[in-house]
Amino acid sequence: MAQDRLTKDQRREQARELARMEREARQKAQSRNRILIRVGATVGAVALLGAVAGGIWLGTRPAGPGPVNMASDGILFVGNDDGEVDAVQTGAVPAEGTPIATDPDAYDVPARIVTYLDYGCPYCNQFETTNASQIADLVAAGYATLEVHPISILDGQFAGSEYPTRAANAMACIAAEEPSGFLDASAALFANQPAEGTEGLTDDGIRDILDSVGALNDEISACIGEQRYAGWVAAATERATSDPDLANPSTGGFGTPTVLINGVRYTGALDDPQAFAAFVAQNADFSESDPTPTP
Repeated sequence: MAQDRLTKDQRREQARELARMEREARQKAQSRNRILIRVGATVGAVALLGAVAGGIWLGTRPAGPGPVNMASDGILFVGNDDGEVDAVQTGAVPAEGTPIATDPDAYDVPARIVTYLDYGCPYCNQFETTNASQIADLVAAGYATLEVHPISILDGQFAGSEYPTRAANAMACIAAEEPSGFLDASAALFANQPAEGTEGLTDDGIRDILDSVGALNDEISACIGEQRYAGWVAAATERATSDPDLANPSTGGFGTPTVLINGVRYTGALDDPQAFAAFVAQNADFSESDPTPTP
């Protein structure tokens, strides 16, 4: 059964309340951490400084709570009655907690599209540049839902800057604070994707791109600087890369982009929108939906 739709004002109020609860939980956690840091400062100062200098801190920080609106490790988009795309408001993955998978029967649509993307991945860029617009159209028309999972498997390709983690963190910040801007921000990051082998974009460079599409505010800017969700990015990436159901049968491992339509992996050309549209139509499920024209 399809979930009841909320009005825009109700969705905004729900999003504000979820964001408020998440900020309060984060502030309490930060307060506890400050106490622990003061207790252990004398013993651990040298080791901590060495870790930071060596670029280790970001990669080893414990998994904190994830962003609100990403309880499944992904952010879900659905069409509304006005023919627009809405982000679905959810809770967050708790610190050291387990994501809650999206119920495949929650929305009465023929196609459930799920993507796993690394913002440093050239192949993800190729797929997104080719298909993001038509996917958004399918969602807006009520033909599909879209669930986007930002992950980071290519940090080692960016000269020690860990750009993919920082970009995925920035997208998590947007999911939590301004989810309606997520898809535009995602498209903008891919449109400005740095080349592998470089240091990638700086945090200020990421901010400038997000600002150019109206997806930056003070809280998101602070979130980027704090790398607030970097621990969650690492945990979500580990969950994705270790999930046997997401492994590519042709390689035996996980790769990006991973694109699923009703659980079926897309293996066609990444730069052929007609091939992808045909695959969506081929794997659409009309068992509980009125037939919709093929994309």
